[in-house]
Amino acid sequence: MSYCINPKCPKPADPLNAQNRICRHCGSALFIQGRYRATRLLGEGGFAKTFEVEERGTPKVLKVLQLRQAKAVSLFQREAHVLQKLRHPGIPRVEAGDYFTFSPRHSATEVHCLVMQKIEGCNLEEWLSQRQHRPISQRQALDWLRQLTEILREIHSHQYFHRDIKPTNIMLQPGGKLALIDFGSVRQVSGTYLAKMGVGHQGTIIASKGYAPPEQENGHPVPQSDFFALGRTFVHLLTARHPLEFYDAFTDELRWRQAAPHISPELADFIDYLTQRLPGQRPQNTQVIFQCLGAIERSGQKSRPPNQGRFGGMAQAHHQLPKASHPKVFSWKMPLLALSGLVLLPGLAWTQVKIYPYLSSIMGSESPPKSAQSPPKPRIATAAIPISAAPKVLSPQIAPTKTLAGHSQQVRSVAFSPDGQTLASSSIDGTIKLWDIAKGNTRQTLKVDTAPGEMVYSLLAISPDGEILASNSGSRGSIEIWNLKSGKSLQEVQAQTAGVAAIAISPNGEILATGSPDGTIQLWNLPGGTQIKSFSLHIGPVQALAISPDGKTLATGFQNGSIKLSPLNPGNDSPPEDNQEFPNPLLLGHVNNIHSVAFSPDGKILASGSADNTIKLWDVTTGKLRHSLSSNQGIIYSVSFSGDGKMLASGSSSGQIQLWNVATGAAIKNLPAHSGLVESVAFSPDGRTLASASADKTIKIWALP
Repeated sequence: MSYCINPKCPKPADPLNAQNRICRHCGSALFIQGRYRATRLLGEGGFAKTFEVEERGTPKVLKVLQLRQAKAVSLFQREAHVLQKLRHPGIPRVEAGDYFTFSPRHSATEVHCLVMQKIEGCNLEEWLSQRQHRPISQRQALDWLRQLTEILREIHSHQYFHRDIKPTNIMLQPGGKLALIDFGSVRQVSGTYLAKMGVGHQGTIIASKGYAPPEQENGHPVPQSDFFALGRTFVHLLTARHPLEFYDAFTDELRWRQAAPHISPELADFIDYLTQRLPGQRPQNTQVIFQCLGAIERSGQKSRPPNQGRFGGMAQAHHQLPKASHPKVFSWKMPLLALSGLVLLPGLAWTQVKIYPYLSSIMGSESPPKSAQSPPKPRIATAAIPISAAPKVLSPQIAPTKTLAGHSQQVRSVAFSPDGQTLASSSIDGTIKLWDIAKGNTRQTLKVDTAPGEMVYSLLAISPDGEILASNSGSRGSIEIWNLKSGKSLQEVQAQTAGVAAIAISPNGEILATGSPDGTIQLWNLPGGTQIKSFSLHIGPVQALAISPDGKTLATGFQNGSIKLSPLNPGNDSPPEDNQEFPNPLLLGHVNNIHSVAFSPDGKILASGSADNTIKLWDVTTGKLRHSLSSNQGIIYSVSFSGDGKMLASGSSSGQIQLWNVATGAAIKNLPAHSGLVESVAFSPDGRTLASASADKTIKIWALP
């Protein structure tokens, strides 16, 4: 058999073409690229036809794009690009040159083609049909969850996510191993992409009903969307029924557990954890999934009542709500509960309390933690603390006194020297510039050491004595320590291999803290650059760090929206969570990435800015929420206190700067600042000057009354 791939061929499957090099009906080449002969049509759907082809006797798969639209071509090319980079036995292999265009005879339109490794076997939907739709066992589910998570780890490690995980896109190979196919929907993760998703930009909507999470159906997928689809896929496999068969529209719940009585409560809890409605409430990376699977496996044959699983009812509702007769999928559409002027977020607080504070202990114990039965009450935000203070009123005439231009790409960070005369700025162009504030010109340009093609995070911090400038050199995880006055590099330190996403310097200038996307925090001696300590808080990727003015407390902001206050204790070898002298409050309230945390000058208040478009002011002593500030300006990338602690400045993805009264939480002034998102804001030590850095490649200096 020789199949003609010309979309307009009148008889593409003519058996008489078997030995021909040219189609006898349309004149198109049957020996494609001089290498491949299509032997049969495997399937068609979406926007492509799939053929089995032979290359010197080796069977492969050929995908032929059927659409001409630019977006379809772009997605098809993206699939080829991604598969060429990925190397895993559970992912179809594509070699360089396997993407090409084919020109049918008498056609001015080229056909886009992609050849890849043929994955033998059947997809899991076909497999279920072959076994008369019998659900899989718990043992098989755990094995397959591990296999698929390994594949997702490979995909996510290259900064991509799949976006279309479902049984028909999972192949069961003859040896029992799984493979994930159909990468036509894959999407690259970048800071710009995630920023757009946070401010109303809608991406291409690619969603399989019943498997795609709400954010993906709205055109805003994120990496954790893959975990939701993975969980829904296992609802299907463990019940042999489509997930939507269990959907209750009145309660917005997926009532699937009763259809899978053969699995443990721990596994059921974990599936519900994967399928939480909000991305921030799901596992944040594959490492967390592996830890959860290990905990389920260690539980072995131990049995527990249905509502007392090892994961402590991750998806159960708040205890104030009426209890269902079975564990229920938490409804994230719960309205806010207003009681006597107090605004509560019961469901959010309860679910996060269940998951995050105890995750590490869950992973390391053979028996369920006490929290599974009666969780302690961590100090979390439940209501505003009334503070009587009038908002400071600023003159309406606030305009930038200077615009500093010199960076060739977006400016990520700004910081003032202690005397307020020098401003340091860092950019993804790989440079740090030291500016004379009075004159508005560049004193010196420092070149950050980066490897070719390396992503530059461009963060910086200045020591309180004005002697040291610290910057992260790039995604490979090195830190550069500079003499601020001379501009000379003193030391380059290899920090986290996963990259450095946050840095902070202690008030005495002797300690540098760094945080990584792999969840680790490291403390370094300054200026020598020797490592003092390395630890993890076991919550997720670190996004932001701040050290209190007394140098005793470290605030860490995480990708899942939580914030942890820990004792700094550089001389104590025990991890912070083991230190009983510090209460370790976990601050819960945000539902997306924490981009910035900052202590007030007196150390009593912590401000946090998040991708959930809000700013929160926390009481450091009690862990309670003072104020939640929302200005509808998009993602909050930076927060900074004035020198007297009375004012807070925030920079957002809208390009605006908002000034806030700290005591009341009232908005004081909105400054239309930049044409691009505001990456960083910083007050001068005297509080009279504000600097802002933007993706529009500029820095603006503002004089405040």
